[in-house]
Amino acid sequence: MQNVEEINKNIENKTVDKQVWQSLGFDELQTIEIIRGIENGVDVSVYCKEEFNAAQMKALRLGLEEKLDVSRFADAQYDYMQMEELKQAVRSGINMDDICNPKFSHSVMREIRLASELNYDLTRYAKLGYSGEVLRQIRLAKKEEIDLTFFVEDNYDEYQLNEIRLGIHSCVDITKYLLHEYNGEQMEQIRLGLEEGIDVTPYNMVGFSSGQMKQIRLGLEEGIDVSEYADPFIDAVSMKEARHRISDKWNDEKPALNELQSQEILMGLTSGVDVSLYADPRYTFKEMEKIRLALERVIWMGCLSMDVKMQLLQYSVLIMNG
Repeated sequence: MQNVEEINKNIENKTVDKQVWQSLGFDELQTIEIIRGIENGVDVSVYCKEEFNAAQMKALRLGLEEKLDVSRFADAQYDYMQMEELKQAVRSGINMDDICNPKFSHSVMREIRLASELNYDLTRYAKLGYSGEVLRQIRLAKKEEIDLTFFVEDNYDEYQLNEIRLGIHSCVDITKYLLHEYNGEQMEQIRLGLEEGIDVTPYNMVGFSSGQMKQIRLGLEEGIDVSEYADPFIDAVSMKEARHRISDKWNDEKPALNELQSQEILMGLTSGVDVSLYADPRYTFKEMEKIRLALERVIWMGCLSMDVKMQLLQYSVLIMNG
């Protein structure tokens, strides 16, 4: 038990002798915080107590030096990370009654504070025991004018809520991945496929891991036949190898140029343009013609820079993708 009378006497005398404070039961780090507070002219009596560890002392000392009102959280029930969030709440001027609760983790406190800046009250969810990560998804959704209430109350976790929120934001059909059995990573692979406009049916099955889903999704996006490896019993590494093999074979079996396409390439060579930008049989001859004419105009203008080439390459990709 510390001698409170001796502690108060040394606070009053502004003692900065380490040995004195350590003799009163404070460890070296606590002693440093007490002496720094005295040297900086703050009221160290706020935190010069055995129940505060050095990290809590530092959080309170810095708050006092900033002339913040730390009285609401100068309590050992709050760890130093909670204290840091509460200091930020004081700076923000929010209602401290909403946030000062030692049962709230620092991440919950942070979300309540950030939501209050949007004039949105998250304390209802905090009091129900939802984690800071779930509260973060609710806050981000609110910022995007998305209502996640149903999904939160239906006990989707923070990772699943993130994918639901992103899916709603992207205007995809989230019903394709709303099964509770999907974890967040599986939901992500289905969402990414929907955003790319592919048919996710070959892999939106609970039996596939997120890694397997990714390899099937990438194969579908590449336009290859994934039926050879879209099997839950084939691991993700083997799927990747199969995808590369099929993709390489597909590239080797590209259709040959027809006469009209060959003519466009020949005309491009004659006019001195970089035909590699469109010498691909997947382009129709009309698409090739558009690219060739654009390249010829650039040459005529005398400004065939690398930047312009890249713009034309992007344009050619857009044509290919429709």
